[in-house]
Amino acid sequence: MNRVMKRNKINSDRSWIFPVTGVVLALYSLLLVLFFIWALLSSFKANLDFSNNLFGWPRKWMFSNYRVAFENFFIQVQEKGHLRNVYMGEMFLNSILYTVGSSFAATVIPCIVGYLTAKFPYRFSRWLINITIICLIIPIIGSLPSQLQISKTMGLYDQLWGMWIMKANFMSMYLLIFNSAFKAIPDAYSEAARIDGASETKVLLSIALPLVRSLFFTIMLIQAIGFWNDYQTPMLFMPDRPTVAYGLYVFNQGTITQLNTVPFKLTAALEMMAPILIIFILFNKKIIGNVTMGGLKQ
Repeated sequence: MNRVMKRNKINSDRSWIFPVTGVVLALYSLLLVLFFIWALLSSFKANLDFSNNLFGWPRKWMFSNYRVAFENFFIQVQEKGHLRNVYMGEMFLNSILYTVGSSFAATVIPCIVGYLTAKFPYRFSRWLINITIICLIIPIIGSLPSQLQISKTMGLYDQLWGMWIMKANFMSMYLLIFNSAFKAIPDAYSEAARIDGASETKVLLSIALPLVRSLFFTIMLIQAIGFWNDYQTPMLFMPDRPTVAYGLYVFNQGTITQLNTVPFKLTAALEMMAPILIIFILFNKKIIGNVTMGGLKQ
């Protein structure tokens, strides 16, 4: 009886936490929406209008800002000893290739290793899981110079396919997620397939992967958002093939003086954000929803 009374008292003392947390998150979400609306309205303003009318509606809607930014926004890269202008169209192409290839490579490798460690629980499998956990806990500092040197030595530097290879590693939290997902699949499915003469590769491709395809697609989307917004890696490892994020970073430093105004910076940022925003609108249920797994997936 006393334990029940103490538990009820503790619950009553903590009853204020959830309402306060809800209010804080609601205010934070409201601020994000307001900042987005302000950036969207400011992107349709002329520079003088923005300076004199910081928070108001545009006096004249400059829809041409998006066309001008897309056609004239460029950065200069040094390729084979010569300066070359890279415009936004090429940056978008580089971003798409870098994002799709890297996100697929960074998802398929943890998926395969997760299957092997889950369905073949040998001592080496446990070592892989433990090594991955240790690498996630212990921060690795100062490895960037060695990564650059190795990528140049192996011919991966300044190559899109080289970045895909470098991203194809299993040491991430997604290995643990795939490992748990494959452990939840009953062994009866794979045993029935082996009785029918299916090989291990056939079991993986025809039984295991279809059961986790929703999880695979979700993780790949999350990875793609991170790679699309990544500017540091392309800047260091692909200096001659800049992405939109890398170009926007250079743009924000003020190196492009003829377009170095706040409305054009916001316009370029919104153009870069548009693909990710579309992906989130189309697949938000997969990204933030729960993944249901089983013999019959709803």
